Amino acid sequence: MSKKQKILAVSFLIATGIHLLFCNFYPQIYGWVNLRDFVSPFLILTKLFRLILLAVLAALGFKNIAKNRKLLIYYLTLFFFNLVLFVIVS
Repeated sequence: MSKKQKILAVSFLIATGIHLLFCNFYPQIYGWVNLRDFVSPFLILTKLFRLILLAVLAALGFKNIAKNRKLLIYYLTLFFFNLVLFVIVS
């Protein structure tokens, strides 16, 4: 595995951790935003950012899997974990 692939894999792991923290505090954030009447933009932006995260993870994951097949399980796990978070917390 090259240094670039390692950095990309670690960055996706960190992005997944941030996504997990966001999903953990989603009800509190939603309540705070609801008090300030910004629910519609909040919901649209969160959906867009989460879809972008999934798309980037899939695109760059396919690119890295083509170079190194050993990374397949790693990227599939990250993608499906983020997908499950997306569906559950939506």
